[in-house]
Amino acid sequence: MTDPARRPGKRSDLDVPVALVEAAERMFGEASVESVSLRAVARAAGVAPAAVFYHYPTKDDLVGAVVARRGRTVGRQTRQDLAALAERAEVSVRDVVEAVLMPMVAEINADPEGGLNWAKVVAWAATTDISPFHSAIEVAPSIDSLFVAALERALGRTRNPEIRRRTGIAVFGMLNALAGADRRGYGHPMTEDGLDPDFVEAIASFATAGLAAIDD
Repeated sequence: MTDPARRPGKRSDLDVPVALVEAAERMFGEASVESVSLRAVARAAGVAPAAVFYHYPTKDDLVGAVVARRGRTVGRQTRQDLAALAERAEVSVRDVVEAVLMPMVAEINADPEGGLNWAKVVAWAATTDISPFHSAIEVAPSIDSLFVAALERALGRTRNPEIRRRTGIAVFGMLNALAGADRRGYGHPMTEDGLDPDFVEAIASFATAGLAAIDD
């Protein structure tokens, strides 16, 4: 008997790459990237295993595609917000933090279930060295370089090695907090309507305080 979740032959009734990325985002987010096989993603998407290997030969390639699908929009908005700070006469550390934090928050709030799963995949991929992930986020000008430049303006100091060190801590800290918004340790601030605003405020305040304390 043929598995109803899969159809033999080439699928013409759906966009196979999109279906695979959507299935992968959900499965990677709900379980983990390591525990989900490419064959399982193909089965969930309703396509033959050969389809996933054709479009995404490795799991790293599929992870990169998951990151890029929402990440292009989030990254573009983040770069725009950071670049806009260069046009302002005065810039605060909080302004810099919000330029990175709020586009991610907006993406999650627009699609709480899918956005949270995406954030989990990004948080996992950010700790690895997989090239498809970095290819998906390293678009010139890089968010990292724009963030550092804006933070240097806000702090009134340049070429301080602590700025780059704390930049990584702040950005990864915000990302991991958002990705864990459904966890008990954070008080379950994720609801069906999106993130608890008080939780978002706590993330912003914490990151701002850590960055503002450089060389105090």
